[in-house]
Amino acid sequence: MARTEVYKKKKNRTTSLIVFSLAFLFILSSIGFWIVYPFPSDEKVPYFTEDYTMIYEEGIFNDQAVLKDQLYIPYTFIKQQIDSSIEFDEDSSSVIITTDQKVYQMPSDSLNYYINNSEQKLSFPALKQENGSLYLASEWLQKVYPIEIRHFKDTKSIQILEHDQILQKATMRATEDEDLRRMRTAPTLTSPYVAEISEGVELFIEEDTKEYFKVRTENGVAGYLKKSVVQLNGTDRIKAEVQANKIPFKPSIEWPVHVTWDGIYQASANPTSQPDLEGVKVLSPTWFELQNGEGDIRNIASKPYVEQAHEKGYRVWALFSNAFEPDWTQKALSTYESRQKMIKQLLQYAEIYNLDGLNLDFENVYEQDGPKLTQFARELTPLAHEAGLVVSMDITFISESAMWSKFYERKELADAVDYLMVMAYDEHWSSSQVAGSVSSLPWVKRNLNQLLQVVPHDRLILGVPLYTRLWKIEQGENGEKVSSESFTMEEAEKWMKERDLEPQYDKSTGQDYVEYQVPDKPITYKMWLENETSLAKRAQLVHQFQLAGIATWSKYFADDEAWKTLDQELSHRKIVQKSE
Repeated sequence: MARTEVYKKKKNRTTSLIVFSLAFLFILSSIGFWIVYPFPSDEKVPYFTEDYTMIYEEGIFNDQAVLKDQLYIPYTFIKQQIDSSIEFDEDSSSVIITTDQKVYQMPSDSLNYYINNSEQKLSFPALKQENGSLYLASEWLQKVYPIEIRHFKDTKSIQILEHDQILQKATMRATEDEDLRRMRTAPTLTSPYVAEISEGVELFIEEDTKEYFKVRTENGVAGYLKKSVVQLNGTDRIKAEVQANKIPFKPSIEWPVHVTWDGIYQASANPTSQPDLEGVKVLSPTWFELQNGEGDIRNIASKPYVEQAHEKGYRVWALFSNAFEPDWTQKALSTYESRQKMIKQLLQYAEIYNLDGLNLDFENVYEQDGPKLTQFARELTPLAHEAGLVVSMDITFISESAMWSKFYERKELADAVDYLMVMAYDEHWSSSQVAGSVSSLPWVKRNLNQLLQVVPHDRLILGVPLYTRLWKIEQGENGEKVSSESFTMEEAEKWMKERDLEPQYDKSTGQDYVEYQVPDKPITYKMWLENETSLAKRAQLVHQFQLAGIATWSKYFADDEAWKTLDQELSHRKIVQKSE
């Protein structure tokens, strides 16, 4: 009896193992079959979750447009996706748009707007405010930007396409398989679908994956279809109503440019005649200066100066300075009205004095005002170009100084003006507690390499100092006292001759150097010279870095040999060794 029970138990255990194994194999095979042959999803989901959703660059954005008498596009969408430089000026309740040739001002909810300060009329407002948000008329936007705006009424969505954008066209093939007609949210049949596509429906290809195309229908809905059911049908090129400016303003001046700043600080200091400066093409007199926060500009310009300059073959790019006054600058740049006030004065002066260009010199500016300075340049340049004026702007090398460097938006400024002039000097300031070169060559090269990461080489003019500093180091009971004074090239030469000093070449700076110990006194003088040695090397940097030219500071600091050296080196490229 006991033996029979043991046998039955073993038999039952064996049967259970067989059943369990078969069930396990069935489950594994089912999983494997499902992986290899997945069951297509029958779940349908909406593609758009909001009305008037924006479609741009194959993505969808929930910045909703509004439909009034026509379609209005959100200002925030335009700023984030189309034109980062578009500005809303709260003071005038206007949107400001700048292009290469035009400045647009659109007051809110008005049938009038302005192009380059000329009043224009519309039958609808270009700008609307709705529940605290700003919207721009789609019809008007297509007259300003090289875009095409498509409104899909059945899906209540909007697509924005760019001029010259190429669309790959396709059509849906015939198929009896319902699952293959369904446009999926992801490139797999197990994903939910957003629409079922009929034979012959026109499509546009947006993405090519391994087995699927991402397609978009003519009503804006997008998803994935198997390649086997999609027939490619050539391409379509978007032709917007307004095309990008093909012929931008180009200064009519031969390369390489040589500008020399002419430091004039009183009307009575304007010279009565112009000297022959070998190789110089442009004079930049320091005539215009910000007077207050209201945007009034001090003017000490001279018509005879310009006439004589033109007779000598020079162009005149008058300099406009912010007087290095950060508070005035902040207020004057803060509104469209005050910026336009400055621009109108500058353009009026340019017409009165027959100027060829304007040079902007804004320094000692609060870091937070940098974008407003860029906007000022954007608003000035199209109007200046309309008047035939070249616009240049002075900048410093990139550094951590908030008010002397960080406020410059160099990349954006390079797009806004014709030339950037980098003031490649004051490596050691007059108040520095360490004696050193005004502008050592390794320092210039290192900073040029950094600057050219953000500024195009052919828009950059290299600032060249025509002065030096005589450093005085006194040893006293309380330690070392360092002071300096600026010397012109002739003053430096005279000082050396009086002490019978011969300069020695300093390889570490690429300049000639002199040092003088006062007899019987704990006083040492040091001077890194600007002369033929350093100027030749600076001019060759134009060729080495393919720059637009040089700008020398300043005209009165140079001797006759300086102009000859610079002209000769700019005119003839030297083979520069890597070790130099």
